[in-house]
Amino acid sequence: MKALRAPGDSAARVQEYLSETLPSLAIEPVVVTLGLPDDQWSPKSIPHIGIFDDGGASQWPVSSSPLLRVTVWSNGRTRSRAVAGWVMGVLLAHRIPGVANVREPSTLLDARDPKNKGLTASFTVRTTVRTSAL
Repeated sequence: MKALRAPGDSAARVQEYLSETLPSLAIEPVVVTLGLPDDQWSPKSIPHIGIFDDGGASQWPVSSSPLLRVTVWSNGRTRSRAVAGWVMGVLLAHRIPGVANVREPSTLLDARDPKNKGLTASFTVRTTVRTSAL
């Protein structure tokens, strides 16, 4: 019988890595989570980095290549862009445990979150993560 396999979770690995690594590299204090928890951020809060898995291709049963979207919420456009650029640099320069590679960064995209009035800067990167045996 064939072994069962499951896609790896590069978003969780990136979130964990950034949560552990950014405090020692910090340009300023930040919070890193998967997504943005409801009602837990406001423009008075420290910048928040949300990691989102936007899906992607796979080379089953070997690996998958999710597109990760990284969004920074803060109280200013310049601040959000600075934090997002810093995070992009970390993701592209560091080896992240459990993620084979991070590549193909987009440019930064600015927006205002209508729900919490935060100013955001987002980018995407393509990742590759191996499947795991169940």
